Amino acid sequence: MRGGRKPAQYFAILACLLVFVAVAGPVAARSAAAADKPRKSWFSFSGMYQIGLIEIDYPIYDSRFLVRQIQRFERNPLIRALVLHIDSPGGEVGATQEVVAELRKFREGGKAPRYIVASFGGVAASGAYYIACMADRIYTNPGALTGSIGVVMEFPDAEDLLKKIGVRYIVVKSGRFKDTGSFARGLTEEEQAVLQETINDVYDQFFETVWEGRRDAIKRAVSRIQGGVRATDGQARAHLKRVADGRVMSGRQALKAGLVDSIGGLDDAMDEAARLGGSERRHVVRAERLRRDRSVFDLIGGILNIPAPDTMLKRRSGISLQYLLR
Repeated sequence: MRGGRKPAQYFAILACLLVFVAVAGPVAARSAAAADKPRKSWFSFSGMYQIGLIEIDYPIYDSRFLVRQIQRFERNPLIRALVLHIDSPGGEVGATQEVVAELRKFREGGKAPRYIVASFGGVAASGAYYIACMADRIYTNPGALTGSIGVVMEFPDAEDLLKKIGVRYIVVKSGRFKDTGSFARGLTEEEQAVLQETINDVYDQFFETVWEGRRDAIKRAVSRIQGGVRATDGQARAHLKRVADGRVMSGRQALKAGLVDSIGGLDDAMDEAARLGGSERRHVVRAERLRRDRSVFDLIGGILNIPAPDTMLKRRSGISLQYLLR
């Protein structure tokens, strides 16, 4: 057609528009993040941005399923905010730390800022609270159980029982600590001291993660306790040490202590995630739910009207370090 544009010119214009959107979108996102305001501009395509929702409603004895769900959202460029709906007593130390490491990658891996919001259901204690410390904001129900910052390791001691029934347990070992925790005998003082050193080291890792994620909130809480006098880092750490002694708190107590940010439910967490992510509306992408394999016992339970849990993760059969509500 005479005087008309050639197809190559249309492609060039389209390519320029795509480059403009790709560059301007992240720039606008960074500017809005600096101002702590959602993006509102014609080129942001904020209606396309999504919120990822992960539900953690089971003990965390294996990290692989959770890590896969986080990685799925990490690969999605439209996910600007992640909501963790937590109803869990915690779990094993290693599994919990792997989930935290993956959440850190999610926050730091995108070209535009990414955010995490946590929402506590009935229980979000110990390792579950450890995970929540990666969030930019934590919401809790006032009566939820949380806190329980600490580490536990348990050993059965059947020495007296074995003696009564005439059973001797013979161990051949390469070093004096190799059978520490054997159910056939109690711990020696030396073994207890060695294990306590390990527990203290893992507790310090927990404490530092909470401090890293909650420092500003804890300083504000201490300032309120001090009647408005600005708290120092030393005062805030001392306060955290006092409450990070394994105690369980209600959501309202945790708010006062600075362990959470607001009283609210999942709906409030969703609204905050949309605000932080710069989305004009909620477009929620749910992660896959962890389901256990069904068996004949579920059929029998259905006949007898006995409810069965949707999720069930097996606890490790051996000895392990745990961030777990006891």
